[in-house]
Amino acid sequence: MSDAKIDGSAIERLLGVIGGDRDDLLELLDEFFVVAPDYLRKMQEAALSGDLDNLRIASHSLKSNSRDFGAVDLAGLCQSLEHACKSGAVSDAASQVAAIDAAFAAAKTSLNKLVVGNG
Repeated sequence: MSDAKIDGSAIERLLGVIGGDRDDLLELLDEFFVVAPDYLRKMQEAALSGDLDNLRIASHSLKSNSRDFGAVDLAGLCQSLEHACKSGAVSDAASQVAAIDAAFAAAKTSLNKLVVGNG
């Protein structure tokens, strides 16, 4: 799996917001790693049932969290799906959610390397 594009300036902005405390940043990152799979599950369920409203909400939430951590690729995929849901023109939602799931895995790896220092 290749590394995801991470905007390091987003990490710096987030650090600034939380007063520069790296331990707090690590806590926030851990929380992101816990809640993102919940959003992904909601997205998978909504894609299977054709529930575009819940698919849009979960996509929006994951997009926002991804942007906070500079996960550019992941946020972009979530935004595309969110907009498709708003317009009612979602094609192959399950495949889009699978791509988002893969992008999250790549983002997690990249964020761990950048922020935590683990590969």
